[in-house]
Amino acid sequence: MTYTQSVKEQILKCSYKSEDEWAAEMAAVCLCTGYDCDYEKNLVRVLCTTEDTAKRLVRDAKMSGTGLAAEGPNKVGRRGGSVFEVLFEATEFESFITDYLMPDTITDKISSSESLRRAMMKGAFLARGSMSDPNKTYRIEILCKTDAFVKMLVLLMHAENIRPMTRVSDVTWAIYFKKHDEICDFLVILGAVNQMMELQNIRAQHDVNGMVSRSVNLDTWTVKQQSEASARRTKQLEKLLASDKANRIPKELLEVAKIHIDNPGLSLTELGRLMDPPISKSGMNHRIQKLLDYL
Repeated sequence: MTYTQSVKEQILKCSYKSEDEWAAEMAAVCLCTGYDCDYEKNLVRVLCTTEDTAKRLVRDAKMSGTGLAAEGPNKVGRRGGSVFEVLFEATEFESFITDYLMPDTITDKISSSESLRRAMMKGAFLARGSMSDPNKTYRIEILCKTDAFVKMLVLLMHAENIRPMTRVSDVTWAIYFKKHDEICDFLVILGAVNQMMELQNIRAQHDVNGMVSRSVNLDTWTVKQQSEASARRTKQLEKLLASDKANRIPKELLEVAKIHIDNPGLSLTELGRLMDPPISKSGMNHRIQKLLDYL
């Protein structure tokens, strides 16, 4: 099951306390999907991409208290696959949907009610929403049939402190957002709490992996630096011991030089432990610096 399917499955499990919420979800499904009017037959046709969404639309109509009678869903074949048709009586449907096309209605009735806002957002995502696999990228997108409904959704999301972006392609409008926190907030709005928790866990794992990677890179860089420094010192000490200056070097410093040359790649701490008696890292470093002063 994709993340989109799992989120929509959670929406389908949602139930509402008021008829207005069922009506708001129904309006969002219809406005987001789009609908065709056949005035000769006095019918409105709403085409849903999945049978579950179509069945939910029929249930919305039944529970909404609007008196709208929905017929279907009926499977309709078309190029590229099948869709599911839900039919409404045109006169009653237009009377219902007109309220949701009025700016004052959106501003006063819906934007001011958290439950109605969220019901509409659930309907919109159920109709044409998608969520990317968060293991790959963070993105939620809702395709819309009209620019007007995009503006409506933006208004509703602003009331939830979500700032979506919009785009248009051919005859399709879209609203989308990529910020992790906004996606988490939106999933909670949709009732997909389990998916939100999974997203949080994925991000936490990404953060841990990032810290481990940075730590490994730092360790690798440190080892490389130490190795290069040790190689430089070895060459300098070999040059020193091969010169006449070696005769003037005290015995304890000569021992340091020989141990360093005989044990390439060891850290100063490890070299200090090979001394007799053992000395500290700082002591080893001090003696090496004194040796290099002879150069």
